[in-house]
Amino acid sequence: MDKRYNPTEVEEKWVDIWSKNVFFNKDAKNTFSQVIPPPNVTGTLHMGHSFQYAIMDFYTRYNHMSGKKSHWQVGTDHAGIATQLVVENNLSKKNISRLQLGRDEFLNEVWKWKDSSEEKIQSQIKRLGSSVDWSKYRFTLDERFSKTVNKAFIDLYRSNKIYRGYRLVNWDPSLKTAVSDLEVVRQNKMGLIWHINYPIEGSNEFITVATTRPETLFGDMAIAVNPNDSRYKSLIGKYALLPFLNRKLPIIADEYVDMEFGTGCLKITPGHDFNDYEIGKKYSLHEKDGIVLTSKNSNDFKPINIFNDDAWTNDNVPEPFNNLDRFKVRKIVIEELTKLNLLVHEENYEISIPRGERSNIVIEPRLSNQWYVKTSEMAEKANKEVRNGNIKFHPKNWDKTYFNWMDNIEDWCISRQIWWGHRIPAWYDKDKNVYVGENENDVKNHYKLKDIKLTQDEDVLDTWFSSSLWPFGSLGWPEETDDFKDFFPTSLLVTGFDIIFFWVARMMMMSLEFTGKIPFKDVYVTGLIRDENGQKMSKSKGNIIDPIDLIYGISLDDLVKKRTTNLMQEGISKKIERKTRKEFPNGIDSYGTDALRMTFFSLATHTKDISFEFGRLKGFRNFCTKIWNAARFIEGYPSDRKAFIEENENDKYIYLEFKKTKKKIEKNIKDYRLDFAINEIYEFFWNKFCDVYLEDCKKSGQTANLKPLLKEILITLHPFAPFITEEINSLLFDERII
Repeated sequence: MDKRYNPTEVEEKWVDIWSKNVFFNKDAKNTFSQVIPPPNVTGTLHMGHSFQYAIMDFYTRYNHMSGKKSHWQVGTDHAGIATQLVVENNLSKKNISRLQLGRDEFLNEVWKWKDSSEEKIQSQIKRLGSSVDWSKYRFTLDERFSKTVNKAFIDLYRSNKIYRGYRLVNWDPSLKTAVSDLEVVRQNKMGLIWHINYPIEGSNEFITVATTRPETLFGDMAIAVNPNDSRYKSLIGKYALLPFLNRKLPIIADEYVDMEFGTGCLKITPGHDFNDYEIGKKYSLHEKDGIVLTSKNSNDFKPINIFNDDAWTNDNVPEPFNNLDRFKVRKIVIEELTKLNLLVHEENYEISIPRGERSNIVIEPRLSNQWYVKTSEMAEKANKEVRNGNIKFHPKNWDKTYFNWMDNIEDWCISRQIWWGHRIPAWYDKDKNVYVGENENDVKNHYKLKDIKLTQDEDVLDTWFSSSLWPFGSLGWPEETDDFKDFFPTSLLVTGFDIIFFWVARMMMMSLEFTGKIPFKDVYVTGLIRDENGQKMSKSKGNIIDPIDLIYGISLDDLVKKRTTNLMQEGISKKIERKTRKEFPNGIDSYGTDALRMTFFSLATHTKDISFEFGRLKGFRNFCTKIWNAARFIEGYPSDRKAFIEENENDKYIYLEFKKTKKKIEKNIKDYRLDFAINEIYEFFWNKFCDVYLEDCKKSGQTANLKPLLKEILITLHPFAPFITEEINSLLFDERII
């Protein structure tokens, strides 16, 4: 053995071996399987990925060593909106837009980006030592998986579980597409609330509403008050006149209204507010001849849309307010209301602004034709599996979060107005009749259509729709492949708490729908990796650390450059540079993957937020050095003994402690407490094996048991630190651990 442990040299050697050789117990009866949460092909892996992959690799290796036929399905996600935005931004630097290129040429550009990003991600996964079978790699837009996605959509549509509807969605005016709740970030800031008088029809009275969005008044369809509010009981049933349009708005009573908020009167704008949409639907509000009417027939509900795709006002808004940006309209509305003496006053008010996670543009609730999945029955089946214990969350308290979402689930909007993704397999004739099928010929055969012209839907499916099929689609479904038969349902899912509903729950629903089986048995929910100051790691904050940089080391100048790349404000860049040089006066040292893995395990507590600590990383690098040095010492004491034999009190002591440690580790592994498990092996090896037993052996000269005991320790240590244990085992015992 070399005098000094060189993690880079050792790890690169084993990365090459593991990436070319699949190790699993082919003929084993019991199986263990899991799927990788497919990383987005938007760039490279971050600390959160490497944290979760360390845990997944641990359980794959551990179960393999326990004699199970183990499989960890690897792959990447096309990440529709995120990837398209990256490519569009890259093109914009060359003054090229996707509209200039056209759909086909633009998609060629995205595929080029995907290939480049995918190559980087694959190399990172390999460098982390992940025990995956690369021959079974999948991509959510590859031909085989696309067939899975199309079949799922077609089957759901033909069983009346997918429909197209004109409903309110989160609309990103910059990306010009609907986005999911997950892609909307709430930003609290001080704003204004305006109190506006609406005249009461046939009187000199007014009713005063309070609103933070006066520009939406052109979409108003009612004014709501609480039925128990004595201030407004006499006005219930009367009409208020909408400023500028004189549209007659019914004054309705509903207990939803908070009497303490603002004036206790709410303007109801169903086309541009989710809560208002529900009220509008409840009373089936619809306009006829300038009067908004209520109805008991839900089909009568017709909300008014006042914005185009870019959030500029449309023809439902009169001059001088139409064909203008929404915030410009706000300014003019306030000015005109002031002239009409209808603006009572304005006051400071803390507001929550929804912004697109990708674009940072204010999201506009907007009416749009979209595709939806009916989810209530699916959710009920999934909930039953959690309640009866067939699917278990670890820690258990996360099932409360799961039920909080699932018990209040609404139909799922699955269409996106972008080009990168699975194009919706739906076609339209000239009369806008819809036909769903695998392709145009399939549509004509299924619907027995004559030779008519059909046009395919321009939209693509939400990325979460395709990723919800991942546990069984990646294993070959709908075909009865050997992988599907052997490894589905999977054993374990390791994922973050932030996508319990958006991914975990949807995989449950889709798996039960299409296979009749649960997708996984255990869900290990991890916390979110933050920096040492408790801040979420992000490019905009400049606190991103690339896990590969930790493994290899990076110069201080390169670290500063990477942390400040693409930051818009020079002032922020300088601040980050000062902070970085203070944090890392000598740059980042080289730590190696094993030290990084063990640091992650030590941080794998059951808390929501995890602060990454460089002190621990340095400590586990020292632990690797301790392991290496102990093995070098033992190498100097040849022994042909194959098993540990108790010969004296020291032997009895250490073997008893080792058995106790192994028992505790086994329990912690089953309880998904790798933080406790790594502490047990660390404490035993450093303090009991090295500092006590090894020293006693030096003094007594009784060293015959050192090698056989070290081998058992290396086997126990292997899932925690695979590189150094495999290297030492090959050098001292001339064989592989796995």
